[in-house]
Amino acid sequence: MGKLIVFNMLSLDGYFVDAQGDMSWAHADPNDSEWNAFVSENASGAGTLLFGRVT
Repeated sequence: MGKLIVFNMLSLDGYFVDAQGDMSWAHADPNDSEWNAFVSENASGAGTLLFGRVT
């Protein structure tokens, strides 16, 4: 059986989105090289990426 590894963006008070359903707070700068390297490393594993609209 394979592993299921999850990483979620979560505010300190436990919310995924704000009152309007927006989660742009999670990461606003698309030119952040450290963030892009983190995402690339997590997405390059040998497993399957599973995306969902609602966590």
